[in-house]
Amino acid sequence: MASWLAALPLLLHATFVIALSVTVIMRRRPLAVSLTWIVIATLLPYAGLVLYILVGENRLGSRRLRRHREVSEDLFPQAVSLWGERERAWVPENSEFAPIAAFGTAICGLPPLVGNAHDLLSGPNEFLDALIGDIDRAQHHCHVLTYIWQADGAGQRVATALARASKRGVACRLLVDGVGSRAFLRSQQCRALRGAGVHVVEALPVGVIRLLFRRLDLRNHRKIAVIDGRVAYCGSHNITDKTFGTRGPNPVGPWIDASVRVYGPVVGALQMVFLRDWLLDTEETIEDPGLFLPTFEDDSERCAILQLLPSGPGHEPRAIEQAMLTAIYGASRELTITTPYFVPSESMLVAILAAARRGVDVQIVVPKRSDSIMVAAASRSYFLELLEAGVGLHLYTPALLHAKTMTIDGRLAMLGSANLDIRSFTLNFEISLFAYDDGCASRLRELQQSYIDNSEHLDTDSWRTRPFVRQFLDNAAQLFSPVL
Repeated sequence: MASWLAALPLLLHATFVIALSVTVIMRRRPLAVSLTWIVIATLLPYAGLVLYILVGENRLGSRRLRRHREVSEDLFPQAVSLWGERERAWVPENSEFAPIAAFGTAICGLPPLVGNAHDLLSGPNEFLDALIGDIDRAQHHCHVLTYIWQADGAGQRVATALARASKRGVACRLLVDGVGSRAFLRSQQCRALRGAGVHVVEALPVGVIRLLFRRLDLRNHRKIAVIDGRVAYCGSHNITDKTFGTRGPNPVGPWIDASVRVYGPVVGALQMVFLRDWLLDTEETIEDPGLFLPTFEDDSERCAILQLLPSGPGHEPRAIEQAMLTAIYGASRELTITTPYFVPSESMLVAILAAARRGVDVQIVVPKRSDSIMVAAASRSYFLELLEAGVGLHLYTPALLHAKTMTIDGRLAMLGSANLDIRSFTLNFEISLFAYDDGCASRLRELQQSYIDNSEHLDTDSWRTRPFVRQFLDNAAQLFSPVL
């Protein structure tokens, strides 16, 4: 009897491992993800099972999935119909960009749109000044979606502008992520905004009860602002300023971001993404989306072709990753990427290596200091293979480079909220803007070059001869990359 009781924990653990392994195998996920979960369950008795229950399943909840489908089937077709009637959709016949444009249209329902203008914004003050100026000029509505809202500094400035707009009769809707903006949602500033008439909503609320029905680390990581349906913002800027990231136990310096301010029909695409996210977390209904999609007059100075790609768990899984893969495989001369977190999927790593080996000049810029020790270690584990394939790797030194950008052959540009990691590709709700425009690509490439000029450039021989302990720890961290 005593021996049987002593063996009981082992038997229970074996049962849990078998049950979890069967579950993982039947999900038909990427091989690396499945194997990682099986290893975790095996090496961490009971804790591995708990960890899988918490973050192993991409559960959005049946109600949210149903609501997502209903909103997508209602709002998006109406918006696309309006764009088609106004002849704003671009059909890239005989264009090198046709595969990317076709993919985005098919998977997201958002075609590339002609007749846009854009301004590239890099510094936090430049971004905040432009956003606040547009809010102060708003006449109908202000829509803001962000992952992080800094309750002091930048947050106070934007909050004051929204309160002013609300008091003059402008409808102000503010959607903030339940984790990234947790402190703000519990702050006096949030209460004051609501008191001023600003409709503040928590995206993907967290809580113990919700844990039973959906995965809590599926987050809304998008950064969007739409003013009067005529001007919009998209990129990596949260509502933060240059003091963000300079305090706390791991100060990494201010975050360096890149966003665009756009004017033209693509604003309507950003509007639809915001409204869909808004409706998922509120009971509000939009009877006439045309009220949020004003007509733009033809303007010869607005000639950029822009396409918006939203991505996230549910109905648009891995959309941004697949669009990036399509673009990378089409590169013929140059590929430049900046990202704060570089933990590529196997398919993304293969695409980058293949580009370098066929003679494309591939440059990747990541921050030297990171706010995530584990992710930074996993990122370093890929460096030697990339260097040996001829990829140029650069560690940005002045601060935490947070810009998520890509340029290809000086003709295609991409920027948005998605990092080049598995979390952004599969778990977060993200947004990226593809610009089929030489001018936009050229300006973004200049910004990328400024990052490279302020970076340490890695040398293959030096990186190969790093201390064994460092190499081992980085490679060990890579084992967990599929679930980071």
